[in-house]
Amino acid sequence: MFDKPIFVLQERKANYFNMKILLFMAFLGLLVWLFNEVGVFTQDKDVIRAAIFAQLVPYALVPFFIYLIHDKIVMRKKAITVFEKPFYKYIIMSFSFLCVADLCITLSFHALLILAVPMLMAAQYKNSKKLFAFVVALSMIMVPIITYGNYVSGIPDRNMLKGIPEEYYNDMDYKTNYLFNVNPKRLLEIFTHYALPRMISIALLDYIAIVITKRNVNMINTQFVLNESIIAEKDKNANMQRAVIEDLADIVESRDIETGEHIKRTKRYVEILCNALKEDERFKEALDEKKIETIVRAAPLHDIGKITVSDLILLKPGKLTDEEYDAMKLHTTNGGNIIRKILKDLGNEEFLDTAYDIAIAHHEKWNGTGYPNGLKEEEIPLSARIMAIADVFDALVAERCYKKPMPTDKALEIIINDAGTHFDPNIIDVFKTIQDDFVKASQEKLVK
Repeated sequence: MFDKPIFVLQERKANYFNMKILLFMAFLGLLVWLFNEVGVFTQDKDVIRAAIFAQLVPYALVPFFIYLIHDKIVMRKKAITVFEKPFYKYIIMSFSFLCVADLCITLSFHALLILAVPMLMAAQYKNSKKLFAFVVALSMIMVPIITYGNYVSGIPDRNMLKGIPEEYYNDMDYKTNYLFNVNPKRLLEIFTHYALPRMISIALLDYIAIVITKRNVNMINTQFVLNESIIAEKDKNANMQRAVIEDLADIVESRDIETGEHIKRTKRYVEILCNALKEDERFKEALDEKKIETIVRAAPLHDIGKITVSDLILLKPGKLTDEEYDAMKLHTTNGGNIIRKILKDLGNEEFLDTAYDIAIAHHEKWNGTGYPNGLKEEEIPLSARIMAIADVFDALVAERCYKKPMPTDKALEIIINDAGTHFDPNIIDVFKTIQDDFVKASQEKLVK
């Protein structure tokens, strides 16, 4: 069903999506810089400028430039994209942590929990212990880096032990003396009371994300397996339908070789006509690909009722009497009954209904003079109106035990002239455009 393994396709999409997330982080950083420049934020402008333009934006652009160089320059129009390379997701995840760390520093520790974002990004990839171990390790490393980065950069954190008092924040001399009076005890305090608790918090969040991700992956895999089972069951039913149709057609053909060949040719005519009708605005909505497939598969059953007709009538070389003709006409209702009884357990109601409509109504006429029910105009199912044209054309141009074949140009003239009486005039409008295809098909040696 897929030209590549499903997880490869999913990871390709995940890489593409996460690359866009990194670009969005760069955009977010630019907004932080802009807000800080105009006074919405009150962080040190030099620190923010350095963080955004020297770190955040370059970090976010690295995976994007790798994509451009690999896909647009090196590989160009070849099918292999960098998004399918195993190493690319590790590049994405590495730079996502760098971007998030930079945002944490520029937005202060209140944004520290966005370290959970890379884990959510990693959740899109195939459930890999190696990848999650890599992500968890990065998050554990980033927490102390961000903690000390904020402290050394002089960015206030109201949760930090003995942080810079608010009134001294704009005093550069005080801040310089305070920040760079670093000693091991102070560093240990910061790690013990602030870095370590946050590492534990992030680790717990990572664990929760891993558990949820694993659960989601299992659910997706289960759903995929179920979908495959459903598709396999549908294919099985479709194959069963085809087998039943072929067997029923063989039964008809074993009694009358002419009827058997007629079944094969009319199926081809129906296919040609349906494909032409779907391009016409009048039939576009009624004839989608699925409906056409159903009609074409059901077409061979249109004369299945003839297995109930006596050989004396079916194979009679001359004209039928009125009584014989009335018996012959019963093949429509008998065909419908056979389809209902034989195919009722195949599970495809649409196919069953279409085959029934074709069998019972393909001798109805647009003006209401047909049989068995005297339906007229759009009371006649569309599938039967299509079948009627295919059926009559082949009856005219094919040799039968009781007649010689009619020239195709004469047969086409009869059908076109019967628009509005025997046939749907709208379908005949389309038939006129593909009548040469009918002629060509009538001359082909068709196989079952």
